[in-house]
Amino acid sequence: MSKWHSGFDPELDDTEWTESWSAVPVAQVAPGEYEGGYRVVQRVIGEAEVFGLPYRLRPPLDCRFLYDPHGYLWMSDTPQERIMMANNARHSWGHVLVGGLGLGLYPQYAACGVLGDAVRFTILERSPVVAAMVEPVLRRTIDLPLEVIVQDVGTYLAVKGVQRYDTVFIDTWESLNATHLPNINRLRDLALLHLAPEGRVLLWGYRWIVRLFEDACRRLLAVTPARRQGWLMERAAPLSPAGQLLVPVEAHFRGQVVTDVEQALRWCREYAMTVNTVEPEEGLA
Repeated sequence: MSKWHSGFDPELDDTEWTESWSAVPVAQVAPGEYEGGYRVVQRVIGEAEVFGLPYRLRPPLDCRFLYDPHGYLWMSDTPQERIMMANNARHSWGHVLVGGLGLGLYPQYAACGVLGDAVRFTILERSPVVAAMVEPVLRRTIDLPLEVIVQDVGTYLAVKGVQRYDTVFIDTWESLNATHLPNINRLRDLALLHLAPEGRVLLWGYRWIVRLFEDACRRLLAVTPARRQGWLMERAAPLSPAGQLLVPVEAHFRGQVVTDVEQALRWCREYAMTVNTVEPEEGLA
């Protein structure tokens, strides 16, 4: 059994379909212009893509979209996002450390008592603009002790002696992309050092991200051994983030005709969940 399984379930899939997100009302950030050029746009949507499939909303859903000063869509509270936050909330309890405030969905779900069973929140948000924007909404909505700290969650977790938590939920990567795995794994291993007994670490979209990596490995291993290095050079330059993840896979299976694909993918999955992780004492000051 891998070292983190007592506090982290890599098979927990927050893309599992659930209607529970729609049963819990959430307070939203007011639309408008915010400090530093950030902008929150309100849109009422009747259709949305949810995990790659079209979804019709009846009645239409009032959503928020946060754009950064460059016009990049940074955050939203669309049905897909709400489902993932609701699923993580279902596994949350006790004193919860939140890494990444977002638009405030997860704390509201985790505090509602219907989905989550949180009793206290410590929230880390590295953007002072987001903290100032969302904290007042949570304080009006959540009747639990709540502290918002403007700090990077990785920096916070890399310090010895930080209080232990019953749940650590982290959502600081901007997309569901396998190239984020080394950093996500690093945060996971740091978070495991700060769990209370029976505590758990939850990572937004983790199983989805690992599946994306498995799909890339499946495509690589379907190529004949003699052509794999060339395929990798063409499809994912070895110095790119994607290439750096796949190069060890090509090296491990070099010269092999893969007949048992599922067994090979099990190795790929274990590699994906351990790549570039931090050893228990490494990085702790």
